[in-house]
Amino acid sequence: HSPGVQPADLEEVIKKGVKTVVIGRGMSEALQVPASTVDYLKKNGIDVLVLQTEKAVAEYNALAARGVKVGGVFHSTC
Repeated sequence: HSPGVQPADLEEVIKKGVKTVVIGRGMSEALQVPASTVDYLKKNGIDVLVLQTEKAVAEYNALAARGVKVGGVFHSTC
C-alpha cells in the first residue's frame, strides 16, 4: 500500500489518450496516492479523481456512460 500509485503505474493508461483518470484506493482506502502522482496527471492535462474503490468504480462507469474518455486504476498495487 506504500509508496502507493506512482506515475509509472499510470503510463499505459495515459498512452490511451484519456482525459480523466479515476484511481481506486481499495475498500478500506489503504492504498496511498502521493501528491506527486496527482500532480503528474494534472501537468499532463488529465483530470484525476481519487476515491474508495466502490465509489471509484461507480464514478468510472458514470463517466464512461457519458462518453468521457476515462481510464481507471483500481487498487493497482495488490
